[in-house]
Amino acid sequence: MSSRLPGRRRRRGLEDDDSDARSDASEGPKRPRLGRRANDSDDDQKPPRNGVHTNGVNGTTSRLDQDGFSPGAIRRVKVENFVTYEMAEFFPGPNLNMVIGPNGTGKSSLVCAICLGLGFSPKHLGRAGNVKEFVKHGKSSAVIEIELQRRPEDRSHHVIRVQIDRERNSQKWWLNGKDTTHKTIQVLMRDLKIQVDNLCQFLPQDRVVEFASATPVDLLHETLRAAAPQEMLDWQKSLQDLHKDQKELQRGSDSAGDHLKQLEERQSDMQQDVDRLREIEEAQQYIADLTDARAVADYLESKALYKEKKKLERLAQKNLQKLEQEAAPSLQAVNQKQEYHEKVVTVVRKRKDVLRRTEAAADAALNRIEDADEQIKTVEANMETNRKGFEAKKQELGKIRSKIGALENQKKNKPPEFNPQEHNTQIREKEHQLRELEAEQRQAEGKIREIKEQGHAKIQAKNTLIRELEGLDSQQGQVINFIQKKWPDVAKGYLWLQENANMFEKEVFGPPALCCSVKDDRYSDQIQALLHNDDFLCFTAQTRDDHKKLSHHLYKELSLSVNVRSILRPLDDFRPRMSRDELNALGIDAFALDMLAGPEPVLAMLCNEKKLNAAGIALNDVSDAQYERIAQGEVINSWATGRQLYRVSRRKDLGPGAVSTMTRGIQQGMFWTDQPVDEAEKNEIRRKISEVEAEWDILKAKNTEVREQMAGFTNSKKEINDDLKTLRERKNELQKAHNAYQAIPVKLDTEKRALDQKRSEVEEARAANAQLSFDLDNAHVDKAKATLQHHAAIVAIRTAQDVLLEAQIREIEARSDVQGLKARNTELVQMLEEEKHNIASFSEESQRARRRAEEAQSKVIEIFARDETRKDLLESLAKDRTVEDIDNDIVAKQGSIELIQVANPGALREFEKRAREIEKLRSKMESSTAKLDHLNRQITKIREKWEPKLDELVGKISDAFSYNFEQINCAGEIRIHKDEDFDQWALDIMVKFRENETLQQLNQHRQSGGERAVSTIFYLMALQSMAQSPFRVVDEINQGMDPRNERMVHERMVEIACREHTSQYFLITPKLLTGLRYDPRMRVLCIASGTHMPKDGKKLDFARCLKIHKRIAAGG
Repeated sequence: MSSRLPGRRRRRGLEDDDSDARSDASEGPKRPRLGRRANDSDDDQKPPRNGVHTNGVNGTTSRLDQDGFSPGAIRRVKVENFVTYEMAEFFPGPNLNMVIGPNGTGKSSLVCAICLGLGFSPKHLGRAGNVKEFVKHGKSSAVIEIELQRRPEDRSHHVIRVQIDRERNSQKWWLNGKDTTHKTIQVLMRDLKIQVDNLCQFLPQDRVVEFASATPVDLLHETLRAAAPQEMLDWQKSLQDLHKDQKELQRGSDSAGDHLKQLEERQSDMQQDVDRLREIEEAQQYIADLTDARAVADYLESKALYKEKKKLERLAQKNLQKLEQEAAPSLQAVNQKQEYHEKVVTVVRKRKDVLRRTEAAADAALNRIEDADEQIKTVEANMETNRKGFEAKKQELGKIRSKIGALENQKKNKPPEFNPQEHNTQIREKEHQLRELEAEQRQAEGKIREIKEQGHAKIQAKNTLIRELEGLDSQQGQVINFIQKKWPDVAKGYLWLQENANMFEKEVFGPPALCCSVKDDRYSDQIQALLHNDDFLCFTAQTRDDHKKLSHHLYKELSLSVNVRSILRPLDDFRPRMSRDELNALGIDAFALDMLAGPEPVLAMLCNEKKLNAAGIALNDVSDAQYERIAQGEVINSWATGRQLYRVSRRKDLGPGAVSTMTRGIQQGMFWTDQPVDEAEKNEIRRKISEVEAEWDILKAKNTEVREQMAGFTNSKKEINDDLKTLRERKNELQKAHNAYQAIPVKLDTEKRALDQKRSEVEEARAANAQLSFDLDNAHVDKAKATLQHHAAIVAIRTAQDVLLEAQIREIEARSDVQGLKARNTELVQMLEEEKHNIASFSEESQRARRRAEEAQSKVIEIFARDETRKDLLESLAKDRTVEDIDNDIVAKQGSIELIQVANPGALREFEKRAREIEKLRSKMESSTAKLDHLNRQITKIREKWEPKLDELVGKISDAFSYNFEQINCAGEIRIHKDEDFDQWALDIMVKFRENETLQQLNQHRQSGGERAVSTIFYLMALQSMAQSPFRVVDEINQGMDPRNERMVHERMVEIACREHTSQYFLITPKLLTGLRYDPRMRVLCIASGTHMPKDGKKLDFARCLKIHKRIAAGG
């Protein structure tokens, strides 16, 4: 037995009317539930079943435990602080579990707990998007614990526990008491084939509509997940992937074939231009060969020229040697005289060097003389400076002696006695008086500031009252006054906006109550009935930045409780969709927008928020026929006629007849009305103005009084300050004289030390003067030496000049002799010179030819290195031809190329590129064809296995579905839609609820809500015997059914779900008919709730109540 805690919510499991087992209790905050443990049994219940069954739960052989639970079935669910529960514990049965209870008692909370507790997302519930929203209000965390039936190979049942943290919106997981991860829980769910994310297995209340609106393609996929073995899903996925690859390959192959055809056509069109271009290309290649052959010819030509010039050079050298031998006797005298001339030139050059050195020595001596003059001037200047310093020190020495005499005389005259304590006491007394006076003055200044602030406040209050008084004479003033009283934050915000309107990009508008008006006062109440207070009192911005800036100032800086809106669309977007004549035909006088005047952005905001452009108004009520036309139309959603307001709600998902209308009476509006001026209020304001003026006069009198006190304080301060000045001056004089007398011994000592110091400085100056006199004498000696050296250098210059002149004369004579001898042998010398010139010329030409040959050789080597096979070709082209011959051939070939006309110069490049592309495309198409053949074989092989099994599975489902419909005298069928694209294979649910109808496809538009519910539950029941999941959940599927259908559906569900070896089933329902079929294998979980529930859950036990009822009935 599980532990019981007091609570207000109970659920109960009931197996049959004869049950005498005790039920366990668990608690919640409001509605206690009484639960029944899975192992509680009735006295007359059959022995526990134990066995093995196939093609059932999990799609494989599954072994039931002794209680009949399949592996993965739910044995227990426990929740704490979850949704509306504080604590509750559920013990479902192994077959059909019917959870019943009134609306709002928390039946769907069990569904939510199963989904979240097994690790699935809240999106599968169609409710809250975050797990934190499932934590009970006021609690920090919630706990869900679910116990699942173990598999035969498992040692114990699987206990999954999750804690939901509200603040962090997070989940913490445990498995069998140990910490684990969410991923581990998901893996376990896959192993147990639990499919909470499959609408065919888990259909919560908020997703019932989704099932009927699911596409046939999705329905096939979910059905396979629910009823087919995993291999069929794998085959379907493989077929879809293979077909997708096949389509991609086929599309690529077709595209490549079209492209190949286009390329081949373009190749054919371009052939003529290509032939011409190839002719040009061949000519260009020949020119290139000639260009390279020119280098070979150039090398051969320059090599031959080099050999020729080298031969001529050697011949000229032989001729020169012969001439030199023949002219040797005649030229010997010339050579000897020329050698003598060269020796004399050498002597001249040397004597010039001697002269230059002598002149340099004279210049150096002259520089030393100038340096000595500078030194003499410097020493003389230093002597003058030292003399002046010496005189100054002698004068300072006399002054120090005078100071010492004066100080000794002062020492003899002692000043009067000085008592600083007495003078300080007098000064402190005056300062104390001054501080007291300043304190009183500050107090008076504070009073003046306070009076000034109060006066300013009184002036502002008076001005405000005057404005209010003046405002009562205008409509806007009355509204502002009204808003100030009832919504002061709005009034503050409006005043701030008026003062700061220029800080926004576009105009920002105040409350519509102030800036809008009604064109016809008769419609004022009707228009105001369409709006709420926030609509009258909001502020309107025209840009996002202005909205952000206005919100910042009003909310954060001013801390005002106001409403800020923005409108980014123009008023033209909200023009009414009906003409005035059409409106009048409906009994509507006008749209509310037509009767409002104001700034267009404000009107656009009201249309955007309250649809005033689609809200009708009329002074008189509409007729019933007009009401029906308005309600069935889609233009007007609200209208105010007479003194009634109507609002229409349309649910398109429930069909055209799903229309509901809300009406309420129209009250008198607070705004946009002409109210008479309240004279009593005006008199009250005048009275307040008089009070403020009287208070202002009192403050003015106080201010005059305090200012007179301030004048007295000023005079008293002046007298005290004068006394303080006199006392301080007297004290300073006496203290100065006293300090001076006390300082005389120190000054005497200082002056005596200064006297000794100055005497020492005088002696140092006298010694320095003697040293400077010595330095001056040395400078004069240095100058004399330099003068003597300069004179000796001048004498040496004269001597060097004489010797140089003699050598120059001899050089002239020798040069004249050489020229005379050469003149007599001119012809012979000219022949030698010409021969030497020939040798030089031939040498230069041979070297030039050699360089040309080497350059040409380098080019030839480079050309042959690029392509050795062209060597014979280039040598044959260059053989017996000059460079000029080859240049002429090149020019001629280039001329022939220019004569060839081609429309597209790039055609050859395009042709060759396209040829390569064509080859690639052909290769690609061959590869694609091979791949397509392989894919087709794979698809055929898998389809031959998958399609028969799918036909068999759908056939079983269709038979069960049809049988279910036959029991309620209707018809149903499941059809497979087969398509070339395996992604488009689908299941069509075909139903017929009336005799004169044909089978129609089930969808959310054609059938009613009750018909869709019947079809959905019958389809789910058809899957029951083939279920892969260990349990299934259906929440409030009977919504919209009539009692007859509900009774028949319930009977079929009990019959199917309570068969032996079927999966666990949870049916959630808020209502229950009487006399329904009951089966011993089903368990009923009742939810009892209400304010009279006992706090202790043990006190309410349905099983005991039934036993007592039976005893009473038996005794009666």
